[in-house]
Amino acid sequence: MAKQSVQLNDLLAVGKILKAQGVKGEVKISPYSGEPEELLSYKTFYLNGGAVSELFSVSQSREHGKFVVVKLSVVNSRDAAEELVGREIFVTKADMPKLATDEFYWHEFIGLLVVTDQGRELGTVNSLIATGSSDVLVISGKGQEYLVPAIEEIIVEVNFDSKTLVISPLPGLLEINDPDAV
Repeated sequence: MAKQSVQLNDLLAVGKILKAQGVKGEVKISPYSGEPEELLSYKTFYLNGGAVSELFSVSQSREHGKFVVVKLSVVNSRDAAEELVGREIFVTKADMPKLATDEFYWHEFIGLLVVTDQGRELGTVNSLIATGSSDVLVISGKGQEYLVPAIEEIIVEVNFDSKTLVISPLPGLLEINDPDAV
């Protein structure tokens, strides 16, 4: 474990330590993505995520159902592992795997201004919800909240340079939460 000066906006929370696993210092982690195999590629994790974070090297990791069991190099007892329970696991954005050109990480959508293909400004993406079949954008603005499926039929353009997301909502989609919408 080493103290590292890392900017909070350079880190992403990828999971949470649920419990100590066994007697040799392993911890059981719940991955936020719901995809445990994604955590297996990381060789280091940060815990906390403030201006000063603890950097831990991963000596072993394995998938365990929908969870991941990790042995951190300096955690050698169950007692030491139990001290980490409840802490979030972070990785640097730079350490995240590169995606195909038509794939995006959730964090990249947060804060994007959402505009319809007709020019109507809806607000900004403040979170996403995993539903199993498709992710849902939670868009807030002008006293309204819109839940919009993040599917190809709706998303027209994502422009990270201008921080905008253009959508073509299906008929009636926006009116579900906004009876005055035209």
